[in-house]
Amino acid sequence: MKIVQMTFSLASGGAERFVVDLSNELASRGHEVYLVVFRNSLKSNADPHFYRSLIDEKVWYVNLEIQEGFSIIAFWKLFKLLKGIGPDVIHCHLDVIPYIFLLALKKGEPKYIHTLHSIASKTISLNVQRSINFFYYKTNRIHPVTISEICNSSYKKFYGLANATKIENGRSPVMPTIKISEVKSELDSYRRNAQTPIFIHVGRFSYEKNQKLLIQVFNKLANEGFKFILLIIGNGYNSPEGLNFQKQACPSIKFLGEKLNINDYFLNSDAFCLTSLYEGLPISLLEALSAGCTPICTPAGGIPSVITNGQTGYLSKDFSEESYYSVVKQYLLQPNAINKETLWRYFELNFSIKRCASEYLKLYQQV
Repeated sequence: MKIVQMTFSLASGGAERFVVDLSNELASRGHEVYLVVFRNSLKSNADPHFYRSLIDEKVWYVNLEIQEGFSIIAFWKLFKLLKGIGPDVIHCHLDVIPYIFLLALKKGEPKYIHTLHSIASKTISLNVQRSINFFYYKTNRIHPVTISEICNSSYKKFYGLANATKIENGRSPVMPTIKISEVKSELDSYRRNAQTPIFIHVGRFSYEKNQKLLIQVFNKLANEGFKFILLIIGNGYNSPEGLNFQKQACPSIKFLGEKLNINDYFLNSDAFCLTSLYEGLPISLLEALSAGCTPICTPAGGIPSVITNGQTGYLSKDFSEESYYSVVKQYLLQPNAINKETLWRYFELNFSIKRCASEYLKLYQQV
């Protein structure tokens, strides 16, 4: 098949990382895959090309170089591109769906797919878009995909429809890069001794990621005498608000910025921390499982469908400081209770990009 994957940019983020993985996997199976992005710059000053180097050479990469905001020029560029490709499937991610509204008015080929990468109410930028999306979803001119059970439930509640296909996210296995030894040396320099546990948090500095809770809990543990290193990786921490946030952290918390070789940091860490208020199904959580990092998470979004407390990670009862503190401390007191190989096998069986791509291909053929 000729398959077009569309997203706004390749800035660092779970959905963007997923689009690259899915495109690479589909291309490896002999499909003609086009990865189309819209943005050449972002108001957030994030790098819109962050994952560009990770695209497989079998994938056709197209940047429409469109500035933020919907425009007739943007639509015309896309229309010309798609007419030239003649795709069988156009698969949209995040909020690029308005660009295909006019094209999808006509039923038939190509088939239009839209993956909602979060709970339904968080996937629209304007209230009026709910009504427009409803029309396309209900008539199946654009087929909706949700990424976890809670996202699927939110779709039913938000749109009053029950026609979405649930396909849980997948990720390619976390593999070391040529910088793995360099990263190991870096992290060893932070440790007090070989037994010092290393925690890792991956995520942009934002309200929904709830890093305030993360800092409160680890500051408290440091004050109680626990020895650890917490790595915080992502963008936004150099903003005025982010710099002020950094000042609140104890010396055992290291802010490393964005890292393209995130795999090396996962492979050299012991546990993964996520304190989000809401999520779809975090790619960073799947990366942690693949690397054998024990997840310690809040019960946001699709996370409870991934983590069985005490077996495939630790899950706080709620979003309070007391609850999250208790599960981090539980890990510190019994760091080897969950085997790394168990986590890797669980990932391979349930959350590999191969399984995920197979489910999408089945959907492409059925819609």
